[in-house]
Amino acid sequence: MNRLNEFAQLLVSSWSLANGDQKRIPSSPGILDKALQGALNAGAFPGWARQELHFVDGRMGLQCIELPAILEWAQRGQLTSAANPSYRFTEVQATQRVARILLRRLGVPEQDALTWGRALKSALEQAVEQEKAFQPV
Repeated sequence: MNRLNEFAQLLVSSWSLANGDQKRIPSSPGILDKALQGALNAGAFPGWARQELHFVDGRMGLQCIELPAILEWAQRGQLTSAANPSYRFTEVQATQRVARILLRRLGVPEQDALTWGRALKSALEQAVEQEKAFQPV
């Protein structure tokens, strides 16, 4: 199976377990990229997933090269809503039950995914706050 597809499943499953009813992942340009790097720096996600992600400083700031493909895989698998550049959020459609099934298939312990989802949420909150600090008043 494609590793980016597997990471899309892991990302959405981790988010779903850690955030329950909060089904929106902020996906404005640069926000999710920064959050992914922050979560990785905090030790989130297994080694195979960490090796799949690469970050560069682009014209819009920090960018994860693989993120567009990851979001596309998630959408193709009907784990999230259709991607649209004008959307500020990606709607997670995977339930916690689906997340648990995907994690079993990936061989990822549920507790690890829960921890990673919380780390991603925390990193997203920080990225959103940083973004607000740089917006004109």
